[in-house]
Amino acid sequence: MKKNFSAQAHSFYKQKILILVLISTFLYGFASGNKKQVPSAIDDHQSVREIRVLTDNWKFQLDVNDIGEKEHWFAKDLSDWGSVTVPQAWNCYEDALFQYEGIGWYTTNIKPDDSIAKKKTEIVFGRVMYYSKVWLNGEFIGENIGGYLPFSFDITKYLKRGQENKLVVRVDNRPRIGWLPAAEQIEWIQYGGILEAVKLVSTSQTYIDDLIISTVPDKGGASIHCMINIANETAIETEMDLNIGISLHSDIKNKSVKVKCKPNENTKVNVDFTLEHAELWSPDTPVLYTATACLTKGDSKIDDLTNRFGIRQIKVEGTSILLNGKPIIIKGTHRYDAYDRLGPNPPEKLLREELALMKSVGINTIRVHYPASPELLNLYDEYGFMMMEEIPLNWWGQKNHKELQSIGGRAEQSLDILDQAKSTLTKMISRDKNHPCIIIWSMANECVTDNEVGTKVMRELLRLTKSLDPTRLATFVSAGNPTKDLGFDEADIVCFNKYVSCDHINQIDSVAYMPLAKDLALYRSYFGNKPIVMSEFGRQGIKNIHGDVSYSEEYQAAYIESMWKALRENPTISGGILWTWADYFHELHFALTTSYAPYGVVTGDRKPKKSLEALARMYGGSIPNR
Repeated sequence: MKKNFSAQAHSFYKQKILILVLISTFLYGFASGNKKQVPSAIDDHQSVREIRVLTDNWKFQLDVNDIGEKEHWFAKDLSDWGSVTVPQAWNCYEDALFQYEGIGWYTTNIKPDDSIAKKKTEIVFGRVMYYSKVWLNGEFIGENIGGYLPFSFDITKYLKRGQENKLVVRVDNRPRIGWLPAAEQIEWIQYGGILEAVKLVSTSQTYIDDLIISTVPDKGGASIHCMINIANETAIETEMDLNIGISLHSDIKNKSVKVKCKPNENTKVNVDFTLEHAELWSPDTPVLYTATACLTKGDSKIDDLTNRFGIRQIKVEGTSILLNGKPIIIKGTHRYDAYDRLGPNPPEKLLREELALMKSVGINTIRVHYPASPELLNLYDEYGFMMMEEIPLNWWGQKNHKELQSIGGRAEQSLDILDQAKSTLTKMISRDKNHPCIIIWSMANECVTDNEVGTKVMRELLRLTKSLDPTRLATFVSAGNPTKDLGFDEADIVCFNKYVSCDHINQIDSVAYMPLAKDLALYRSYFGNKPIVMSEFGRQGIKNIHGDVSYSEEYQAAYIESMWKALRENPTISGGILWTWADYFHELHFALTTSYAPYGVVTGDRKPKKSLEALARMYGGSIPNR
């Protein structure tokens, strides 16, 4: 094994990246004009919090035979392990690891600043895939199941001040049917390892634990409600000033209130603002405001927290979805949080180039089967993409590849999945609640939801969602005929996926278009006064394969236009979401196919196919000259 996993890996892709980066500025400028980039709130605000990103001196080791814990690797000298980049999926360290599912270990050293000696210090992991165990200085500090959302540990008592502290992380990305996505077979790659930054965050023992912002546009203005949760982890009662500021450009509104926090308790404070004139967030005008909450005592700043948000309102009225009071048509696509062999960590310039292209072809909505990264959500806010964000409950109860080889029936389903699903749903909403891009929360994709257990799980998750966030829409996605899914009685909109296939282009209308038009009429009759969105449609198309047969570029383009025609000819349908934007890699043992999925209108490295031109025609956009 090489000492430096990243030194020579994927040199071919790095050369392509350099070329793409050089042209990205032009393409982004084409789509955005001379728009001033809005920095993230944390970049534009001098916080009293001390945040240190752990980027240096990470080392990695494989544990193919699961011997690390037995041999107490967490307590040994690990200096001979190979050096790696963090954050980055281990799949991208070497070609041999690209579809590795198993166990890997990480280690680095931390030397805390003396200035944090009297502060509460947490170690925050943004995204570690999938099951993590963490040690500091040989002591076990905790574990986490779930790879898509952040988790943290209070390490104040474990840190040794003024000296090196050894951090060790064991990561296991093998799928288990008892964990989300709740299926032995997973469609997408669960990229292994530490996928987002690891941070040390130091705050006062009295701190702002959360900031929740809700907005309602009103006759050209808006009302803004801020709920601030303040935690006091000291043994004494503390009285402070809480200052809240709302800003856009140079226009700032401030309010200040007195706050008294009892020992070892949390205090919630509600602060309201009224704007006579408000600039609304929408795909056409993605205006972002900044909210800052600050705790002070006398002349001393104790803690602060900053978030960006948008003023917008999403609701349903009859068969329509309304954004800021106006009906919208969903012109969507799926986009996995992955970029060819770069996995989930491409350079930001490549992401901006890609999103500019997506915007130019007319896409207004993005869906994904799991919580997106915070960096992507910030970009979706900025570029004005609406989003349907989903917990990773996927194919629960469906047959998987192993079962297809036997006479077995559906995979076992149990209400036991509720605990995990509810926990993930709660964490997703808690983390992403202030992002204006998110308009729909989704409970599941293509699970067996037409039986008693499936219906109960969907209903409970939908009810929980509405209790946590009544300001957005909630749904789940049917695997077949949605009229059989009784859980839609609790959903705000009906979502279904539909795939059909044929051999030749001249068969598409009879096999795809006409049956879909008939299905849409049936669903509208059954669901009456509820919006319907076709949440997946698409076919494979392989670049440079041409002709009249399936898998050709021409076939893929004709197929998606035929399906969109059926959707748009029914004025009571609220649009559709293409599967998918870019080709992607399947999980290692994906059922009955290769590991590469050519469903995209662009390839994995974002080269256009003929279907991209079709998508621009469908969605009323255009493709910039490249």
